[in-house]
Order: sequence, then C-alpha cells, then structure tokens
Amino acid sequence: MFIQSENNRIIKEINSLKLKKNREKLRLFIAEGERLVKEAKGHIYYTVASLSYKGDIEPNYRVDDRLYEKISDTVNPQGILAVCRIMEYDHTAENKTPLYILLENVQDPGNMGTIIRTADAAGADGIFLSKGCVDVYNPKTVRSTMGSVFHIPIYRDVDIHRLLDETDALSVAAHLKGNKTPYEIDMTKSLAIIIGNEAKGITDRLAERADALVKIPMPGKAESMNAGVAAAIMIYEAVRQRM
Repeated sequence: MFIQSENNRIIKEINSLKLKKNREKLRLFIAEGERLVKEAKGHIYYTVASLSYKGDIEPNYRVDDRLYEKISDTVNPQGILAVCRIMEYDHTAENKTPLYILLENVQDPGNMGTIIRTADAAGADGIFLSKGCVDVYNPKTVRSTMGSVFHIPIYRDVDIHRLLDETDALSVAAHLKGNKTPYEIDMTKSLAIIIGNEAKGITDRLAERADALVKIPMPGKAESMNAGVAAAIMIYEAVRQRM
C-alpha cells in the first residue's frame, strides 16, 4: 500500500511513537534500518519503506522519500523501518546458575545499548532496569543495541531491592570504594552484576544491600570508567570463569 499524506493514520502513529508516553500507551516502538528490521522478526507489527529503498525486505507500506524523511529518526536513513510490539517476559530462569545484569539509573542511550549488546553476546539470562533508567525503546537506544534488544529478556521499572530479596544470586556491584577486584569474586554461581548511573554510580542504599563491591583496577590517571565499559569487563570476567 502506498501512503501519500502526512495525515495518514500510519504516519501519525509512527511520529507519535517518538514519545515515550505514546510508546507505553500503544505498546509499540520503532526499529529503523535494515539490520534492525531483520533482527525484529517475530516482533513486527508492520513495516514502512521509502520508494528509493531497494533492499530485500518487502514492506507493508511504501511512502515517497520526502515523507519517509519526516518519519525517520536517523541522519542518513536507509529507507526502511518497522513498528514493533514491546516485549513482555516472565523472568523464571531456566539456567541453574543464571547471570543477571541489574542497571540502576543508567541514563545514556549509548551506554544502555552497549550493555544490552554485551549481555546478549555473553548469553546473560536477563537485564533488569530500575525506574530511573533511560527508556530501552527510545529510538536511539534501540539503534545502539544493534538488534540485541530482540534477543535477551529486558525487564523495566524493576524494584532492584525487592528483586535482590527474591533471588539467591550473589549481587556484585561496580563501585569506586570496592575493596576487591572482579577477578577475586567467584562468578560461576548465580550472579547479579550491578551497574549504576554514569556520573553518580549506584545509590548508597544499593551499595549497602549488595553482597560485594568491586573496583576495576585503573593503574592509569583516569578517576572513573564508562558505565558500558565497566559492565563489559565484569560480564566477561563472569564468562571467562564460567568457561
């Protein structure tokens, strides 16, 4: 079907999904770019492509390039996007020694995407986001996951303290006041890796609740480390030990 008008219901819906309140209301979000659309298989509500798009995905709707630019959220659009259903998961882990990633107030879309991609690559069993985290279905966050948002269970608006009370996983938090390194912790059993806000780290309350605080060695002059990088180091130390 070819859409010509900006007032078309589909065009209005796509533009509305750029706001979180509408994503939550409609339980839909946008995945833009050929790779993301292919990764979204099974979660797609419908697809829209520009007339100049020549890829191998057959869209549900076509629009002219001018109109596509008005619905696109990228600087150099590839001409294809999917409107996808927000995923819902039941977090009962099948793995006897699950690896969880707990994020408290992580607010940068790039960091969030890096952590989701890393957790996906590591085969983690789930990512749990506190209420203060950036919206994982924000278009920038979705793009930065490179498709991993469709591969790993992600639980939003989680009460992390309650979650820790309900699991027997060892909770290990990255913290500048940690008295151990990640390499001194046994990460082979049920594990919850905790990463906090880019500027402030984890809250004092969560630091007191965690089973262990660890500090990644920094023999150089930097005072702190990027949240995405810190998460990757800790996640892959768990992978190394488990291998």
